Amino acid sequence: MSQIILESASPRRKELLEQIGAEFVVCPAKGEEIITEEEPSAVVMELSRQKAEEVASGVLTYNEQHAELVTPQDILVIGADTVVAYENKMPGVCFRCFREKRTVSIQG
Repeated sequence: MSQIILESASPRRKELLEQIGAEFVVCPAKGEEIITEEEPSAVVMELSRQKAEEVASGVLTYNEQHAELVTPQDILVIGADTVVAYENKMPGVCFRCFREKRTVSIQG
């Protein structure tokens, strides 16, 4: 039997999976989000991948350390993220960069 893990605590994402009758567990990622992309769609893919990989790595590590407690099975980790964009720009990212620049210039 396969196991589905949703790496997001988003109520909307949970609702979407429930609507299609999927059986899954929720295991939110806790790592830092590192953005290296600029295009909003690429940022969403990058962050989703980071979160899914973090959760998958944790599951694999647990399974290896507790082999006597787990039944081998296929695991699907679903990573998801959302960004706000306007005219292909992300105001939230720009604001954060501006805020960090301003903090540095005030201190320096």
